[in-house]
Amino acid sequence: MKVGIYGATGYGGMQLIALLKKHPDVDIVFMSSNRFSGKLFSEIYPKFSGQIDNMLINEEESMKKLEFVDLIFLALPHGISMKYVEKIRRYSKKIKIIDLSGDYRIQNVKIYEKWYGFKHTSKDMIKDFVYGLPEIFRDEISLSNYVANPGCFPTSMILPLYPILKNNFLKGKIIIDSKTGVSGGGRKAAVNYLFTEIQDNTYAYKTGIHRHSPEVAEILRQLTGNKIDFLFSPHIVPSSRGIYSTIYINLKEGVTIKEIEKAFYECYENEYFIEITKHIPSTKDVNRSNKVFISYSYDKLSKTLIIYSAIDNLMKGAASQAIQNMNIMYGLDEKKAIDFDLYYI
Repeated sequence: MKVGIYGATGYGGMQLIALLKKHPDVDIVFMSSNRFSGKLFSEIYPKFSGQIDNMLINEEESMKKLEFVDLIFLALPHGISMKYVEKIRRYSKKIKIIDLSGDYRIQNVKIYEKWYGFKHTSKDMIKDFVYGLPEIFRDEISLSNYVANPGCFPTSMILPLYPILKNNFLKGKIIIDSKTGVSGGGRKAAVNYLFTEIQDNTYAYKTGIHRHSPEVAEILRQLTGNKIDFLFSPHIVPSSRGIYSTIYINLKEGVTIKEIEKAFYECYENEYFIEITKHIPSTKDVNRSNKVFISYSYDKLSKTLIIYSAIDNLMKGAASQAIQNMNIMYGLDEKKAIDFDLYYI
């Protein structure tokens, strides 16, 4: 496949390019960055010197290369991706698109505009985008030309919740406590991301009002047919990568741990990238991989099921999941370019 990447120099774009360079069936036609156009990719990320020395080009130059492209990755900020989707669609309806922003994840336009704070200028295209969580929507992804890559937090929440909801075990509210490394905030200069601010520091932010909340709510409603009551509280931790979600659930009367175990294994025993672990996982378990580690325990005192979920936010939460989606769209082995020996990373 001949691909183009917009937003090549953000953390997600950088990770995407590093993986695509390993893909035997991919040829990168262009890497676009308006801010750094005219520079080599390896000038922005010197560790790739001699390996990825492609010239970065601006939007205007990239549009001239669309005729040579089969698929576009959009690793752009929310609100920007939709503008590029419209331009690409006007040029050709044959070009496939995988969008890593939140612009096409939420089907309800009013909810998107309320939570993201600006007008959606590509409303007619939203219905054409499939939610790109392969382990749940694989069949839909395989038939689609447009995929909305899930958010990192939602990936860490929806996958462990799916077996519980699918089997109708839930009773009452879901409470989710999530931790993220600072790369989740993007590659930008901001006081709260300075080393001196992050080092030895952990804090909660946007509890109940995070933009990923309506994304999770909509997918959970889609999976169950019901509105799910949940509280999501994200935290920043002094780490560059990783998402760790601890989920608290009340179960319906009579649901046993054996049934919980069966539900998880029935959903994921054949999923290469999901592991139901005997130990409580950590972010180091999944660092720089497309893996999702999930474990659970039952607190008898409070009668609460506790689920633990760990992913790498730049990988399964962004770049490697986007490539997994691309592989599915083209009927390739899902593991291509995103399955490797972690010992050597």
